Amino acid sequence: MISPITLILVIIGYIGVLFLIAQWAESGSIRAQKVTNSVSVYVLSIAIYCTSWTFFGSVGIATTSGVLMLTIYLGPSLVMLVLWPLMQRILLVKQVYHVTSIADFLSARFNRSITLAALASVVAMVGVVPYLALQLKAINGAIDTVIDSGEPVYQALTWFIWAGVALFAIVFGIRHLDPTERHPGMMLALAIEGSVKLIAMLAVGLFVSFYLFDSPLAILTQLQQQLPEMAQTMAQKPALMTWCSYLLLAGSAFLLLPRQFHVMVVENANAKHVIKAQWMLPLYLFLMTVFVTPIAAAGLLLLGPQNPDMFMLALPMASGQSLLTLLVFIGGFSASMAMLMVSGMTLSTMFSNHIALPFLQRYFPNSIFKRYLLQSRWLAVFLILGAGQVFYLLFGDSYMLVNMGMLSFCAILQFMPLVICGLYWPTVTTKGAIAGLAAGFSVWGYCLLLPSLMNSGWLAADILTAGPWGIDWLRPEHLFGSQMQHISHGTFWSLIANISTLIMVSLFSQTPAEEQRYSAEFIDVMADKGEDNEALFELLPQDIDLAPKLTIIADIFGQYLRDDLAKLKVDMCLLEVGLSVEDPVNVQELANLERATERLLSGITGASVAHMVVTQSNLYSKSEKQVLARYYRQLLTQLKISPAQLRQQLNYAKEKEQLAKQYSDKMEALVAQRTEEWQAAMDKLKRTQNQLVEHEKQASLGKMVAGIAHEINTPIGVCVTAASHMNDQVNELKRLFLAGELDEQEFVQFIDTCIEAMDIILKNNARASNLIQSFKRVAVDQSSEQQRQFLLKEYLQEVILSLRPTLKQLPHHITIDCDPSLMCHTYPGALSQVITNLIMNSILHGFEAEQIGTMTIQAQLRDETVELIYADDGIGLDEEGVKNLFDPFYTTKRNEGGSGLGAHLVYNLVSQKLQGKVDIKTAPNEGLVYHILFPRLLVQDHSKPPPINFDI
Repeated sequence: MISPITLILVIIGYIGVLFLIAQWAESGSIRAQKVTNSVSVYVLSIAIYCTSWTFFGSVGIATTSGVLMLTIYLGPSLVMLVLWPLMQRILLVKQVYHVTSIADFLSARFNRSITLAALASVVAMVGVVPYLALQLKAINGAIDTVIDSGEPVYQALTWFIWAGVALFAIVFGIRHLDPTERHPGMMLALAIEGSVKLIAMLAVGLFVSFYLFDSPLAILTQLQQQLPEMAQTMAQKPALMTWCSYLLLAGSAFLLLPRQFHVMVVENANAKHVIKAQWMLPLYLFLMTVFVTPIAAAGLLLLGPQNPDMFMLALPMASGQSLLTLLVFIGGFSASMAMLMVSGMTLSTMFSNHIALPFLQRYFPNSIFKRYLLQSRWLAVFLILGAGQVFYLLFGDSYMLVNMGMLSFCAILQFMPLVICGLYWPTVTTKGAIAGLAAGFSVWGYCLLLPSLMNSGWLAADILTAGPWGIDWLRPEHLFGSQMQHISHGTFWSLIANISTLIMVSLFSQTPAEEQRYSAEFIDVMADKGEDNEALFELLPQDIDLAPKLTIIADIFGQYLRDDLAKLKVDMCLLEVGLSVEDPVNVQELANLERATERLLSGITGASVAHMVVTQSNLYSKSEKQVLARYYRQLLTQLKISPAQLRQQLNYAKEKEQLAKQYSDKMEALVAQRTEEWQAAMDKLKRTQNQLVEHEKQASLGKMVAGIAHEINTPIGVCVTAASHMNDQVNELKRLFLAGELDEQEFVQFIDTCIEAMDIILKNNARASNLIQSFKRVAVDQSSEQQRQFLLKEYLQEVILSLRPTLKQLPHHITIDCDPSLMCHTYPGALSQVITNLIMNSILHGFEAEQIGTMTIQAQLRDETVELIYADDGIGLDEEGVKNLFDPFYTTKRNEGGSGLGAHLVYNLVSQKLQGKVDIKTAPNEGLVYHILFPRLLVQDHSKPPPINFDI
């Protein structure tokens, strides 16, 4: 058992983490955009389909029918296999018409019908609001199970959860008027929740299958042996009609539930994500399903058949696994919270756009409430989630709520015929769509909703047994004498009523000319991959003043937005159609502007209200429409082509343009990819180069230290020899003195020997001390990056001295010509490395074998700039050597010890560390001269060195 305080802290902490993650996603950083636009986030957000009803309830369903439970997951998996062609069209419609919800999608397809949008919104709310109550019931049931207080705890905590979900939905889902704008924070939060509930499901499955029992097969075997009746119940096969009905309901709900439509369509960042989701989501659903049956069987064995919906929590609790229990609780809480949050957001948008706003527009067109559309959606979130809360409190344990999952799926199924026919049947009518949806929804209410209310005790159940007015074949659960399972029964008859009415009304009703034109335009949009067909209208006169039209457009947006935002929308309309405020336009350009206005407004109000508002504004006057129609007729007459043929030609041209654009996009992507690869290679090369240069510096320093040890060894060895000789003389003097044999001559001879030995020791110690001081300064300078003040000639001599172990083995000579008083303040270590590399390059590359070479170092001061000339009389360089001398890894003796980094290191040290400049002068057999300039006094701020005169 877990204490209430602990549970509340866990809930608050989890919501806080989600809030921080969502806030980071909303930051707009490149990394956040990359994450939120990824296919993984898209797929995990689609997994919002798995609510607490599937997280907890699927185990409960499995205890009564394990096979039927599989349809909840198998239905969406089958839909994913055939989803891509359908989603291509839906996403194109969303992009062109700024679709904000499933109701808005239907309205956009069917002549922007306000009636159809309002009816679809009512169907969604009636079908889904009780489903919200089911989520709250699952949360509170989980809390009761975990706390085990003996009394329901929903009174305070349920309202706390309700308020938290509503606030989260507002902060990350309804911050802007245009719901078509993506909500990366909410999507990433949904993805995290999808991951959490999957991890929790797998954790419990593994715990039950391999910790409490030996394997899933062992669980089922024990159930068959100990509870054969339960095992038989779990394994019973449903009727074919029931199986097919559940598959159809799960598949349609996965695509058309308001929350599913929002995350799959409205929040889609890349249409190609759907292709990958076709295999990724079925894999996710398989993992969510794989342990359901073993968990259900284990619960029956260990806990009995009471409250099977809570087996997921009760099993780890009964085993004393507190952490696992908390993980499962958070998984179920995630499943419920995600559904409540997105459903609240989508239903509030549908309510405001298709019910409240049309009402205000029709009866109170000048109402100031339209300026508070965003705030009205915030209120609608609380109202809709509050409706679910009240529904739960009233019907908490009723028959209706227990069955509301599949009832809601059946209500949403009524959208499927309209969507399919709307996308693939060009002549389907708005009247047919309204009639079909109304008929299907009515039959659903009669065959499923009404019996649920009656079985819950809220209405008299007489007609369930006798039928209305005693007509037996009209009984709601056995319509026309059918004996199907009640969910299958309602699904079958509601779908029959929907489809038949839709087809009959569409075939036999008269379609207005305006709707015919709109339907043709809609079909053309899908054929053109979402782009508008444009004809050439060079003959149309540019005689329409745009300023008054823009005032009308600004007034349209001003009904819902602040003046500055309305002005911004007007500018966006002009930008979309490529018009300028100063230039007059023709009727075709004005028509384009009207369409752009309606498109942008539909993102705020929905397609139906946007069309009504723009039409009522008279932006496109009747006379201008007549002019446009006349020019259309003239154009077709001149081309000698029918409207259908013209549309085909335009579609063909647009198809070629689209292919060219796709090719261009691919080429740009390829170039970007190659550029990125090249940049990565260059970065890797630079890192390798820097490492090799550093190794070269360390190797040079190591060689110098070895030479120092060898050079100092000579004076130290002389001192040791002299001291040893003195020791022998002292011992001999002592022997003679003790033996009484010491005479004056021998004593004087001993004094002379001591004086000579002490002189040798002092001189050689001084020599060693000087060597050590010189070597120390050079070594410290080369291993340090500090600036200091030094005499240039003295320091150059110390550098040459540090190279004596190498130089004394060679016949070459080095001379230094420099004013002894020339004082510098710069990086002596860098200068030491430069001189060392120049000398070593001359020794290794500059002189022929057996040649006695000469190297000279000259330094003088010119206007606070040190001019240092290093020259050797070696073989020099040819044209290729001059060109590549300072390149890394270039050497004339690749296999003779040359690394090719000496001259490159000189160039880097002079140009970067010493803030100077280096140049060379050479020719074959004429030696090599380095001309180096660097400031005498180098300030600490490297970005602002003292002025340097590089004129030679």
